[in-house]
Amino acid sequence: MPRFTACMLFLVTSSIILSVTSRTARSQETSTIGTDLIKGPDIHIVVRESKEPIVIDGKLDDPGWKYAEPYIGYFFQQEPLDRAPSSEKTKVMVVQDKDTIYFGIQSYDSEPDKIFASAMRQDKDIFRDDVIELLIDTFQDYRNCYAFATNPLGVKGDAIISDEGSDINKSWDCIWQVKSSINAEGWVTEMAFPFKSLKYKKGDIVEWGLNITRNIKHTNETTYLVPIPRGLGHDGKFKGELFAILENIKTPSYTINMEVQPYIRGGYTSIYEPEKKHDSELDAGFDVRYHITPQLTADATYNTDFAQVESEEEVVNVTRFNIYLPEKRDFFLENAGLFNFSMTSSAGEYYDADADFILFNSRTIGIKDGKRTPLYGGAKVAGRVGKFSLGVMNIESERTSIDSSRVEPSTNYTAFRLKRDLFSKSYVGMMVLNKESAGDEYSRTFGADGFLSFSQEFNMKGSLAKTMENDTEDNGKNWAGDVKVTLNKEWIDGSISYTFIDSLFNPQMGYVRRGDIRKTDGNLSFTKWLNNRYLKSISWENGIVYTTNHNNTLETRENQSELSFSAPSGDNLSFSINRDYDFLPDEDYIRDIRIDAGRYTVTYKQISLNSYQARTVSGNISYQWGEQLDGESKRISVTNRTKLSNHFNMDLNYTYNDLDLKNGSLTANVLAGRWTYSFTTEMFAKCYIQWNDADERISTNLLFDYVYRPKSHLYIVYNENRNTLLDSSDNITDRIMQVKVTYMWGL
Repeated sequence: MPRFTACMLFLVTSSIILSVTSRTARSQETSTIGTDLIKGPDIHIVVRESKEPIVIDGKLDDPGWKYAEPYIGYFFQQEPLDRAPSSEKTKVMVVQDKDTIYFGIQSYDSEPDKIFASAMRQDKDIFRDDVIELLIDTFQDYRNCYAFATNPLGVKGDAIISDEGSDINKSWDCIWQVKSSINAEGWVTEMAFPFKSLKYKKGDIVEWGLNITRNIKHTNETTYLVPIPRGLGHDGKFKGELFAILENIKTPSYTINMEVQPYIRGGYTSIYEPEKKHDSELDAGFDVRYHITPQLTADATYNTDFAQVESEEEVVNVTRFNIYLPEKRDFFLENAGLFNFSMTSSAGEYYDADADFILFNSRTIGIKDGKRTPLYGGAKVAGRVGKFSLGVMNIESERTSIDSSRVEPSTNYTAFRLKRDLFSKSYVGMMVLNKESAGDEYSRTFGADGFLSFSQEFNMKGSLAKTMENDTEDNGKNWAGDVKVTLNKEWIDGSISYTFIDSLFNPQMGYVRRGDIRKTDGNLSFTKWLNNRYLKSISWENGIVYTTNHNNTLETRENQSELSFSAPSGDNLSFSINRDYDFLPDEDYIRDIRIDAGRYTVTYKQISLNSYQARTVSGNISYQWGEQLDGESKRISVTNRTKLSNHFNMDLNYTYNDLDLKNGSLTANVLAGRWTYSFTTEMFAKCYIQWNDADERISTNLLFDYVYRPKSHLYIVYNENRNTLLDSSDNITDRIMQVKVTYMWGL
């Protein structure tokens, strides 16, 4: 019955939206997109062949640039003024030789002394600064693209964007060059991309889709090469149908394209609690990547290295449900967006905290109860074949002792993902997962999903999945599914979704936040853009979540209403009030505090102030207070970022939780500080310290990272954990020191 309900909701909603699509299209013809403004595809930037070399130094003074056909003009604002010309001009030049395509961009600024830049660490905090970001759709499939970003300091940021921003894989690491500099006219950036670093469609002379983001921080402008309606939000920049045309690209003929990346790691581990143990290790392995075609790659790994160089962020769970921790290991982050199967996500690295289930969670591989289980190795094939996106992964783990009484057997993990493009921006897909251990234990998961985009503003997403286990009877209670419809307009945003999870649904290679539920979720928000001296916008958002079990007994109801004020300065103030209901048929626990069975209706509020990030000192503060279950709670969260210099940044975070319940109380403090010094954009040192008094732990992470050539790193790492209950002179529970070297060799 739940599966029938979900399917019917999906089909009925599809027919309703299809019936209004033609009217939506006709209404668009009379909008500013159709009559008052140029469309993105009307903008053509021509790639010319350079006869002389170009040196990437951020100066645009090489003779090779004289062959370019410059595009000079005002980009289009998205904020604060919808699709109005930006306050400053931008010049874009693109040339190529037989192996590389070059971009040269002059960002004119009448007040160059106000240009803001603080980030020098790759992929970190770039969008706090003045930014240039290239979005390149090399297949012109209007749904996927590469993203390359930089700031006036020349830092690198790269990502793979899938399904119009549904998946954003920021961990992807591309081989490319960039240098930037500030001059009397604004700031300049030069970028160079070897064709070998990109996947692209076949053809001797081809066209790619192109959008360019330019953020001007001192005027608080978000601008794009093409007009992006404000109602689409910032993810509107990923909609390929709105992109400009980058034409006359002469792609090289295909040659062998292979990367070999060996690593060697040595270290010393000392464990002091609960018993003393010391161990040294010297390990080595390698990864091999072969580009079968410019669209498809094969990866193989031996003695897989999943060592993390940064400590896990401390999280104190003060709810009754599971929490999801993000993946940080490079092997799984590569092509993570393709393997995504979740209603709310951002491509493997991060998932929405409220995701109800995730079919494939790579943290189930190689990690058991927080302890690493070594991996022999594995292989992966991922990419595009025609209209299909394909991903296949197989990993084998070693037999590992978890503790004195438990042994994790050698286990094989297989993931298969297939997606087929539909129409211009939609897809249907499937996923098969298999976890099989020595001793004939297995867990298998099968899923199908789809995404339908009816217009720029309307889309729908749905999925259906089933699990099978060797020790569980297939009684029809092992299904899960969801469907969601979303509307985005300039002044109104809305969504409605339905999710069901059976009591025996258990994807052992995935994640379930809460089982045995039927959940209906609706959200509606309105925004009024004022753009006056005092306020940029006012928005009101109301959401309701209604959750029952499969006997239709109401378990939770969450109702939130939030009012937000955004200032021209970029600061934001918000106030929200929640009215929630919880039904506990049996007693439950928050950590070690017992919650009696019963029905609980609570009200709590939150106020938050977020300052504009493009300041030398910026931060956020929020305070939440009110009822929780059979008692009361308070939560304070404070974050601060200080730019001490162009090379030195400090980040401080503090969270305070206070629970006062009928059967106990809990006070938890988590304080974290990160100090980062960037010698160059390729070398930095970081100190990260976390204090968590709920678990009586202080963690310290020291990291030095030097990128001495593309995708080749020298890491020096020191990690330490201390138990604050022990005597301060001897409270170290474990200590790890490691040196790791990677080298990328390309053919």
